Amino acid sequence: MSKTIMAVGAHTGDAQLTCGMLLAKHSMLGDKIITVDLTAGERGAPQGVPIAEFRERNVASAREFAAMLGGESIVFDVPDGELYAGKDIELQLADLMRERQVDAVLYHWKNSLHKDHVAAHRITENAIFFASLATMERACPPAPIRAMLCAENWEDAEGFAPYHYFDVTEAFPLWKEAIKKLWLAEHSTSFAYLRYYEALSVCRGAFIRKEHATAFSDTSSARRVVRESL
Repeated sequence: MSKTIMAVGAHTGDAQLTCGMLLAKHSMLGDKIITVDLTAGERGAPQGVPIAEFRERNVASAREFAAMLGGESIVFDVPDGELYAGKDIELQLADLMRERQVDAVLYHWKNSLHKDHVAAHRITENAIFFASLATMERACPPAPIRAMLCAENWEDAEGFAPYHYFDVTEAFPLWKEAIKKLWLAEHSTSFAYLRYYEALSVCRGAFIRKEHATAFSDTSSARRVVRESL
């Protein structure tokens, strides 16, 4: 049976860059892919581009990325830089998990240089709890969430330890084409995102003797494992 995989990012680009290779793999396995951007990252607009215009561009590019994986893109209406954990947004995300009957959630590690990433971790963790709680009455039944993994992100490195390794060699070309839909991947002057995550996949692949791999952690103590899929 196919699974539904949801990747949650603080900004457009976060989930696509850090989880995208694994999402591409699961797309190729016939699973349903959903990316959820809690903000559109519009305040990262390049000089001379209005924030509102950049938001529209980011939302459109996230949709194009998801479409290349045969999936769905959802961008919340929260201003970039103003993401805070709280019951309303946590229940909004939880209800989405319930509605889509999500099997696995990929999201930010708990520590980060970026306040929005920290908030996104907390929001997602609480949403998973609300989405899974059988005794909590909502419009949709509880989501069958069985896997909850935190992605490797250069801004979220403090305390991150890679435990779950996935061979994404076959999915890498699909991800590389899809990620080019995002402005951040190739045009950012603040950080070489595409170069970094491509190189990281080679490094993680070396650990498990594969051409490309992606690694995840979790919030519990776990030994290193190599997994075929979520």
